[in-house]
Amino acid sequence: MDYKKLVGFLLICAVIMSGYLLWFRSFRNQRIADNKTLVMGIAAGYAPYISINEQGEYEGFDIDVARAVAQKLGKKLVLKDLGSMTSLMMALDQPSIDAIIWGISITQQRLQKYAMIHYQGAVTKAYPLIFWGTIPARVRTLDDMAGRTVCVEPSSSESAVLERYTDIIILPVDKVDDALLNLQYSKADAALLDPVIAKKFKNKFPEIKTLEIPLAPEDQMQGVGIVINKNNTTLTIAVQRAIDALKVNGTLAQLEQKWGLE
Repeated sequence: MDYKKLVGFLLICAVIMSGYLLWFRSFRNQRIADNKTLVMGIAAGYAPYISINEQGEYEGFDIDVARAVAQKLGKKLVLKDLGSMTSLMMALDQPSIDAIIWGISITQQRLQKYAMIHYQGAVTKAYPLIFWGTIPARVRTLDDMAGRTVCVEPSSSESAVLERYTDIIILPVDKVDDALLNLQYSKADAALLDPVIAKKFKNKFPEIKTLEIPLAPEDQMQGVGIVINKNNTTLTIAVQRAIDALKVNGTLAQLEQKWGLE
């Protein structure tokens, strides 16, 4: 084969490969429209949203919501436990899952990158900073935590706030239960948590003390939402319609009452 023929052959191969890659990306992003399953990314250990019961089954508010949404879409629900916020977001970006449901707060920062369908909760203007036993003297704001260690989940909305305070020692934890253990065993001074989770801990452990940290307008949460890749407009529209219907018929209100979120 001479040089010109070789170059021509390579160009043809390149064009075919480029076309295949474009088709594959389009197919992958719209996969939900072409099959009968809804793959939801979750992570256990986040009661009352998601936990594992004594029978080894997933349960919680988000599990019930995911089932209701899948039923509305006429699809089989597949739960994919990925263990942490970071893993969930990576899977959605690939995308190896269709959506995430995990009590994830709707923030302006997340809305810039993802589609988020609100299904529970109102505007949150403060985060609870929790302590074990007592709140240290003269600690009134996050500025007063300089030089102290604070637990937080990586990639969470609480983490985004905490990272602005460079004098605070941040201790990442994969699960909120790990944050509580660090407080109990004096491996951390405090933990910055989602208000629902902090309330659950406080009701269970009287040793927990809470300090409310006001949020700037750009950090305030607009409830929690199902997270979807922005490229997947078909799924976004379908899930929005399903959630709207579940709000109207009272299903979401009933589930909030069932799991103590009302």
